[in-house]
Amino acid sequence: MHNLTSMRAIAVGAIAAAALAGSPASADVSLKGKKVQLVVASGAGGGTDRVGRLISQYMKKYLPGNPTIVVKNMGTGGGKIRAANYLMNKVKGDGQTFMQSDNTVLQPSTLRRKSARYDPRKFHFLGSVNRGGSVLFIRKDARKRLTDKSAKPVIVAAISGTRSWQAMPMWGAEHLGWNLRWIPGYRGSGQMNKAIRQGEVDAFATNNAYLIDALLKDGVTELLVQDGQQMGGKLVRRPTYKSTATMTENLKKKGISKLAWQGYRSMTGSSGVDKWMAMSPNTPMDYVKAYRKAYAASVNDPAFLKIARKQFSKEIFYIPGTEVAAMVKEIHSAPSSALDYADNLKVKYGLAAFKNKIYVRNGKITKIKKGGKDVRWKGAGNKGKLKVGKKTEIFVAGSKAKRKALKVGMKCTFKVKGMKNALKIDCK
Repeated sequence: MHNLTSMRAIAVGAIAAAALAGSPASADVSLKGKKVQLVVASGAGGGTDRVGRLISQYMKKYLPGNPTIVVKNMGTGGGKIRAANYLMNKVKGDGQTFMQSDNTVLQPSTLRRKSARYDPRKFHFLGSVNRGGSVLFIRKDARKRLTDKSAKPVIVAAISGTRSWQAMPMWGAEHLGWNLRWIPGYRGSGQMNKAIRQGEVDAFATNNAYLIDALLKDGVTELLVQDGQQMGGKLVRRPTYKSTATMTENLKKKGISKLAWQGYRSMTGSSGVDKWMAMSPNTPMDYVKAYRKAYAASVNDPAFLKIARKQFSKEIFYIPGTEVAAMVKEIHSAPSSALDYADNLKVKYGLAAFKNKIYVRNGKITKIKKGGKDVRWKGAGNKGKLKVGKKTEIFVAGSKAKRKALKVGMKCTFKVKGMKNALKIDCK
């Protein structure tokens, strides 16, 4: 992490975006009359989707020939990996497809999955925007329990074990004596924000400054540690949260093994990249150069920055494509033993193998489709979509029943394998 290349802070007017706008990105490339496809590795409406769509509005302006840009979302069924596989193996090298994704896809551990058939080191990165490192916070009424192993564990909300910020609480539990337990399966920061306000969970992390500041202002939470961000070739505290130490500072004080450090960096290194765009390995370099120039102009456009600072973060940093490529190469220099270390901690703290884990959820049925085969539910700050099969045990008012007996509005206990497969539904 210490050798990762530096970020370049965006400031309105600091970079001559107007000069970039005045001429085509490449004299040899024209996309006039073409339909360019932007593949977004997330569902519609998510953070990655919103960043990609906003940038694409300006890319159209700055790409030579001002092409039409059509967005294709890949957000379900392992969408991030599917999108990366698609870019790596199926995209034609005609310069008419590019992708928006995030740091999860860049993590070395992600490439260990059987479904991953791509090598991010081979992508042609256009650039990235970093919104500042994640900050881990905790409910004020749970703070005393953090280092008291005799007390009730502090509950950490989780989307999955792949999120880079999960390294902070995991290494805290392993090396700093933090008293933690995880509840995975949340769909995003919005759900986790509601859960922490209601006291369902005690801690989680995000880089969304607006969410962090709202919780602080309302007196719900206090800050624990932060990822930090790369500036000038060094890992530093976010300017907005200078009084909060980085996890790296805490671990250095404690003194951990070289292997533990390598494992930590294998999980957190990609967070410095954040939201990135890239083209397929077989894309001709004249197109890559044209897209890189258009990307730089887009994310430095004052109109883009005005919107991005309101919607995403007060702190927006632009990283050129060549620097992103160097960062990714550094991230993937970790030895296999370091990845094993990180994976073993995920298993130890219940953040691995989600598809085989059993969860019990309580909530109300909100929608039923396909004759009861598809059940939507909501409750306790969480919600989900369940597959109800022939082997699913169903009980209504204490009696065994069939799928057609399920009704919208019923309060139920759902026993679920992984995130979607219903093993048992017991309704009142």
